[in-house]
Amino acid sequence: MDRRKFLRALAVGAASLLLHDEKAAAYILDTWQPPIRKLFLQFTEYEERPTTEMIVIHHAGFPDGDKDSSAEEIHKFHQEVNGWAGIGYHYVIRKDGTIEQGRRPNMIGAHAYQHNKNSVGICVAGNFDVAKIKHEQLDSLKLLTAWLCQKYKLNPMGKGVIVGHRNLNATNCPGDNLYAKLDEIRRYCRDFE
Repeated sequence: MDRRKFLRALAVGAASLLLHDEKAAAYILDTWQPPIRKLFLQFTEYEERPTTEMIVIHHAGFPDGDKDSSAEEIHKFHQEVNGWAGIGYHYVIRKDGTIEQGRRPNMIGAHAYQHNKNSVGICVAGNFDVAKIKHEQLDSLKLLTAWLCQKYKLNPMGKGVIVGHRNLNATNCPGDNLYAKLDEIRRYCRDFE
């Protein structure tokens, strides 16, 4: 038994002792999600996503530097500059590791041209062509991605399941330094259960 499976079994055991019910303990662990700051942003339109087959990793990538963009700032930019319904990403991970919700998770995003109807978009704040991802961000990205794989029953090691934006469109997003971490993220997701 590997470390993660051992810790999960230990957590189920501890929770079942506290709750006196192993099924209830397992339910709590299965319905758990990472801490996500919900912002309740206003959108001009919404359409429900029919399927979820992939997770697309992005960076904010502003050319003027490596800044800590919030979901609210990106939302405003996408509405006012791009003329979109609102933020195109479902989640934004800030420099301190805080996960913020952008679009509602079950709605079609606007983050990967011709792939929005079957994907969840995660934007990591920063420009990873010039900076390295902070460990707090990477930890949150791994946890969020693993949870999404479980939620949507995705095989993280499957071809085209966890991808960088550059795998789908003509862009350098999510930057070389973050793109280099995708295999590490896939392995973490595989071992998460």
